[in-house]
Amino acid sequence: MNTKKLFLIKISIKISLIFFIIFSPAVFKAEKNPTPLFFISTPKIKILPDEVKGIHITTYLASNLRSFKKIMALADKTEINTVVIDIKETDGIIAYKADLRLSKEIKAIQPWINIGEIIKLCDAHRLYKIARICVFKDQLLALKKPELAVHDEKGNIWYDSKKCCWVNPYQKEVWEYNFALAKDIISRGFDEVQFDYVRFPSDGKISQCRYGRVHDHKTAITAISEFVKFCKQGLNNKGYLSIDVFGLTINRDLGIGQDFVEIAKNADFISPMVYPSHYYRGEYKLADPDACPYEVIDLSTQIAKEKLKGIDCKLRNWLQDFSLKHKYGPKEVRLQIKALSKHGYNSWLLWNPSCRYTEKALMSNEEVLLPRERNKENLYPLPTEDLSKQISLRTIRILGFSAILDDKKI
Repeated sequence: MNTKKLFLIKISIKISLIFFIIFSPAVFKAEKNPTPLFFISTPKIKILPDEVKGIHITTYLASNLRSFKKIMALADKTEINTVVIDIKETDGIIAYKADLRLSKEIKAIQPWINIGEIIKLCDAHRLYKIARICVFKDQLLALKKPELAVHDEKGNIWYDSKKCCWVNPYQKEVWEYNFALAKDIISRGFDEVQFDYVRFPSDGKISQCRYGRVHDHKTAITAISEFVKFCKQGLNNKGYLSIDVFGLTINRDLGIGQDFVEIAKNADFISPMVYPSHYYRGEYKLADPDACPYEVIDLSTQIAKEKLKGIDCKLRNWLQDFSLKHKYGPKEVRLQIKALSKHGYNSWLLWNPSCRYTEKALMSNEEVLLPRERNKENLYPLPTEDLSKQISLRTIRILGFSAILDDKKI
C-alpha cells in the first residue's frame, strides 16, 4: 500500500473517531445518556380526537398572535391539548381569507385570523385544531340573501329576542354554504369542524316564524339530522365532525330540531352544553343546579351514555369555566371533569366567554405523569394536594419517549 493511500486512511479513521466521540457520549457514560440526542427523532404526537381536552378561543383572541401565544403557554404547562377557534360567529362574518363564491358575494370575509400562522403555532405546540362554525344563526347571510332567511307572518325577515335574524334550516343552499366552509377549513389543516347553532330559533316570538313549508317537531328534527348527515358524508372522512347541542336535549325534545340520538347517528362527536348555571331549579331534582357542578355532569352524562349505546358517535361535553350566580373556581371545574371521568370519558371542552381559563383546575404536565392509578378517585384530585415536581411533559415529548406518552394516553 503506498504512503499516500495509508495517510488518507489514517485521516479518515481519525475524523470518524472524533465524530463518534462528540456525538455519542453515551458510549462512555451510558448510565447518564443511554440514547444520544443526536439520533433521537422528534415525532409529531397525534392527539386522538376522543382524548381532546380543549378550550374555546374567540375570533378576537385568535386574531392577536401575541394573545394567542399566551394560550399556547397555558397548553404547554397543562393537560390542554386542543383549541376550538371561532371561524364564523352568529354575525355571519368569516374570520379568515376563505375562497368561497357565496361568501365573497355577500362580503362575509373579514380576514382577521392568519390561518396559516395559527396552524403553524398549533402544530408546533402539538395541539388538536377544531374550527367552530355557527350555522343557522347567521345575521349577514339572512340580510344579504333574504330568500334564505326565516320570515315572519307578513313576509319580512324575522328577528329573535336579541334582534338577530336566522337563516332557514330547510334551505339546501344554506347547507351547502356551511358545508363548503367546513370543507375549506379542513383542507387548510384543521382536524375537525364543530357546528354550533345547528337548530331552529328558540328565543323571541317563534310562533311567528315562517319557513315556506310545513314546520313541526318532526320536520324540524328531520331537517337538522339530514343536514348533519349531508355534511358528514361530504367530508368523506377527511376531517372529524362534531355538533354542539343544548344540554337539555339529552333529556327531551325542545322543539328546535335537536334530537340527541338522531344527530349522534350522523356525527363523530356530540357536545352538549351542560353548564350547571343554565339549568332551572329542580332539574335532575336539584334545588340549585348551579351549586351542584358534580351532580349535574354526573346525572346528565349517565343519561347521555345510555342513549349513545350502539352508536359510533362519542360524547364530548362542554363544561363551565365561568361564574354567574355561584363562583366557579378550580374546585368547581375539577368536579365537572371528575364526574365525566367517573363514566369513562376523558374528553371535554371548557367554555369561558372571555377566554380566561382556570389554570389551577387543570392537571399540570407533571401531574399527568405521576405514576398514580387512573381512576375516578385520583384522576382529578381537588386542588388541596401538594403535587411533586417531575420532568416536564414537553421535555419528554421533545426527547421522543413515545412509550411513556402512549401509556399515559396524552
